[in-house]
Amino acid sequence: MTIKKILITGAAGYLAGFIIERLRPKYELTLTDRVELPSDRQDLPFVPGDITAYMDIEKACEGQDAVVHLVALVRERFDKPLRLFADVMVKGTWNVAEACAQQGVKRLVNISSISACNPPPDSDLPYCVGDPFQFGQGDLSYALAKYLGEEIGRAYHQAYGLSVIHLRPGVIAEDGLNPGPTTPKAPKEPWFVYVDPRDVAQAVERALEKREVAYSAYNVVAGRCDSRFDWAQTCQDLGYQPEYNWPEIPDMEGTE
Repeated sequence: MTIKKILITGAAGYLAGFIIERLRPKYELTLTDRVELPSDRQDLPFVPGDITAYMDIEKACEGQDAVVHLVALVRERFDKPLRLFADVMVKGTWNVAEACAQQGVKRLVNISSISACNPPPDSDLPYCVGDPFQFGQGDLSYALAKYLGEEIGRAYHQAYGLSVIHLRPGVIAEDGLNPGPTTPKAPKEPWFVYVDPRDVAQAVERALEKREVAYSAYNVVAGRCDSRFDWAQTCQDLGYQPEYNWPEIPDMEGTE
């Protein structure tokens, strides 16, 4: 599998900026979004389009080797109607997967979320991909839409052989309402759920490079002993090495 040309959906967003900066020196990037790009990205090829309109995304996928799918309702999402989650995150991801299959795209890197599979109460931590999970009332629409997005990727991998890697970032620091972590008073279990956007960009680069991984999902969090979500498998399979780990916040005492 040779990857040279990459389409990035949601290319006007916050996280996209870090991913574009990381990938720009190595790949031919094409950007797509329904809104205008920030000025620092306007030198790259741009295909305007709406992720909910299949013909738009199929056109954008023409000639691409891989797609990095970023579109989601991230900021100020708690007052949005259910139809938006269904249209933007579920239908939109379905459109991307179908366009990849029809246009011969070799790899889809889907930016999911640790919210897609939340550890149940009293579960063993850190949470590993594949462990039991449980939906809760808080942020259910977002979590369910991310989970369904992963299931769409699984279906297209099984049906079409599309190579899909789901990356599950933790809480992305400095993105909208997420200012970053603060030290808790007395944590009794692994609690750290944050990730720096530069480390998410690193994980995307690793996911594009690991040709031998045909399908999987990986947590992408800070490299800390007290992380609530396991990142060792991401390190082992993809070579992910988080670099921004908030050393000013001590790891939980006694956590291994």
